Amino acid sequence: MPAFLVTNDDGVKSPALRALVRELQAIPGANTYVVAPDREWSARGHAITIREPVYADRLDDAEFDCAAWAVSGTPADCVKLGLNELAPESIQMVVSGINLGYNLATDVLYSGTVAAAIEAVLAGKPAMAVSSGRTDGEEGDYRLPARVARTLTSLAAHIPHNPWLLNVNVPDRSAGDIHGVAFTELGGCPYEDRVVVGVDEEGRRCYHLAVDIAPDTEEHGTDLAAVRSGKVSITPLEVLRLTRSDLLEYLLPLATRIERMLQDALREPH
Repeated sequence: MPAFLVTNDDGVKSPALRALVRELQAIPGANTYVVAPDREWSARGHAITIREPVYADRLDDAEFDCAAWAVSGTPADCVKLGLNELAPESIQMVVSGINLGYNLATDVLYSGTVAAAIEAVLAGKPAMAVSSGRTDGEEGDYRLPARVARTLTSLAAHIPHNPWLLNVNVPDRSAGDIHGVAFTELGGCPYEDRVVVGVDEEGRRCYHLAVDIAPDTEEHGTDLAAVRSGKVSITPLEVLRLTRSDLLEYLLPLATRIERMLQDALREPH
């Protein structure tokens, strides 16, 4: 029987999380375990809790119709706890989402939703991060991305390259307006940074970090272009190989020279 660990970064009360769990529970024989943050952790990236305890409160099964916990820590903490302590059986796949809003292009570097899926891969489990263009609404509004996620879980038995991670973005459209599926690359940075300067209630100068949508960011074959054209974007992400090979090849012939420079620097008087 398939066993899924489900988490998110919008918090355990998110209607999108509940829609996802409902669809996964509809898979014959499936067992779903929810281990999600007790609050929102959007745009906090891959933070983990190491200097203070993490708490997990068991929720009434009636809330999800499956075993569920609300965790005081981050999305990555939730995956660690779920895989190593809370889930009573071996998990076949981790599904993170459904995120309230897209996780496209460089969003994946900041996303707690994607970070949770990355944590699963680090633990040797296949994973999906699923996001929707819809940012608010009722549980039923997320039925379409939830069904996309349920359908894609069948890939777990067919993709040989374990562990793998798929970043899935579902356009905020009705089923009839979805124009297919695109397997994509991550786009470039779709934003331009902006700082808004203000004054807080105590009179201190403060700064709000904001972004504007950058022009001409939709390259053909990217997740940005796919979603804009009304297609479900599926992007396989690499997790474990972060080394830039071309730069390594450039640096290797310089190793002796750089070593001499470092030795000379270390001999300099303090």
